[in-house]
Amino acid sequence: MLIGMAVIFVAPLLVAFLTSFKTPSEITRVLSIPSQLYWENYAIAFQRAGRTFLNSILITVPAVVLSLLIGAIAGYPLAYMRGSTGKVVYFILLTGMLVPFQIVQIPLFFLIQKIGLYDTIPGMWLVHTAYAVPFCTFFMRNFFASVPRSMYEAALIDGCSPNLYFWKLLLPASTSGLAALAIIQSRAIWNDLLFAITLTTSDSARPATVAISGFASSLQVEYGPLMASTVVSIIPVMAAYLLFQKSFVRGLLGGAGK
Repeated sequence: MLIGMAVIFVAPLLVAFLTSFKTPSEITRVLSIPSQLYWENYAIAFQRAGRTFLNSILITVPAVVLSLLIGAIAGYPLAYMRGSTGKVVYFILLTGMLVPFQIVQIPLFFLIQKIGLYDTIPGMWLVHTAYAVPFCTFFMRNFFASVPRSMYEAALIDGCSPNLYFWKLLLPASTSGLAALAIIQSRAIWNDLLFAITLTTSDSARPATVAISGFASSLQVEYGPLMASTVVSIIPVMAAYLLFQKSFVRGLLGGAGK
């Protein structure tokens, strides 16, 4: 059963990879193997979308770092607060996870334009970080709550302040949770199209998702370059997952305290 599920998940990637090397005349034969490696598709993809791959990296990495930092700082007190106050603040933050992108799309456009960050990479940092705060806080709050409170109390007895405990003990002990959250956030930000197509227009700021969508228009779909650019866009996220695979699994299945 697991092998069958693996085949189902791998099949679209395999078809995309094979299609990226096919000539225009071979595109319609979906399951066939290309007669030769047609590198022209990759040449077109890099010619029209090469800069946007760099933009995606410049947007994703800082946005992930900022969202993780803010989420960890916000989740720390919520994990240790007693009484109803912490729960009220926690649930207010969680309401941010229930707001669809489409609802904030128009006011966000005018806001970013008004503060002078429209069509800029820092503007994309701000948007992705702000929208990620509720989920990152939710994730890190639950992860910090799994760390035994006895470790916090022992640190206080030894003269460690709450701030020093967070930076010196709790964060280093939560690397698996941070790695799991980093992969989840990097995938979400890397694959974003709605904010990207709304808040960017030029090649100096737009990410790869916008450029990839440009290969499919109402008149024609350039399947070869489209699949080539798709394959290239998959590589960074897949490499990040393979690099932090063990930490990702540990972060999802348990916590530092376990």
